Amino acid sequence: MRALRIHLVLLAAAAAWAFFLSGRDPVREEDRNRVLVWERDTTEVVAIRFSSPAKDVLIERREDDGGAYLWGTQIEHRDADAGAATAAADSTDDDGGEGAGNPAASADTLEFPVGASGHSLVGRWAAFRVVRSLGSLTDDQQARFGLADATADQGERLAIQFRDERREFVLGDTTYGGADRYAREPATGAGYVLAADATRPLGIGEGSLRERWLHHFPDDDVAQVVVINGDTERAMSRSESGDWTSPDDEAPDEAFANFMQRVDQLAISGYEDTPPQGALPVLLRVDYLDEDGDAIGFMELFRDDAADRDPYYLRTERTRILARAVTALAERLAEAQGEVF
Repeated sequence: MRALRIHLVLLAAAAAWAFFLSGRDPVREEDRNRVLVWERDTTEVVAIRFSSPAKDVLIERREDDGGAYLWGTQIEHRDADAGAATAAADSTDDDGGEGAGNPAASADTLEFPVGASGHSLVGRWAAFRVVRSLGSLTDDQQARFGLADATADQGERLAIQFRDERREFVLGDTTYGGADRYAREPATGAGYVLAADATRPLGIGEGSLRERWLHHFPDDDVAQVVVINGDTERAMSRSESGDWTSPDDEAPDEAFANFMQRVDQLAISGYEDTPPQGALPVLLRVDYLDEDGDAIGFMELFRDDAADRDPYYLRTERTRILARAVTALAERLAEAQGEVF
């Protein structure tokens, strides 16, 4: 039952990722009665940036040898520094890429891979629907909706950078008795009521948008693993029944099955205050292969022996950088190494 739940969640995440790569998301049920303002392909979204006196949150589209992915940057501002940082972000190049609304450098910068919730959010801003369209707002309406005093260093703003244009909104008060937000697009003067679920995740930032899954490939795709522990390496195969066997012995290896179960249970607790890449030695590495022997993913486990608490970190093909591992689960895996090596 647990394997089925994991499989279903991974399928949902893979579907969200496929939509990000290849076009338009299907209209969600809650969006069907909302007003469509524009409709673009998800792949046309270069960056989305939320700016406030408290923090800036940026989601940007990047590419590497592994393909396209979404990356997050969050900057927590410190009082007087907030206005300067936001203004500096507004002055950046709007032609796309990392310069499109990229927050200014700060001592409180947190970078993180964007997960399924962030991919879904980008899709929703590609096909932009609002609760209500208010038309051109008068000065009195702007004051009533909390939009009159919003400037680059005061209030909250949201910008969507497409490949060919930039759209920006000033965010105002929440609606009476609800969490939806009034907004105004300065370039057109038009006012809108934005759904809370289109703005709130950006206001929350990393806690709402970050990658939570170590892998996105279906569990059934794993046919072989290669586990490296220091100078020792073990290659194991998984049968159709789920048993793990070695090339030299076709009998099920219960100790290794227990070990792999603990690998599967690893979880990410966050991306804050992580060491730079290469700062820690690899404690354990698992490479995942399909039935053709092609690599489909990996997991590396690290331990900082100098840390006072929570010393474990991990990295996978999804995180790209070190992430904090849930300590209790990482400890159980570290203990299980002695059973298979």
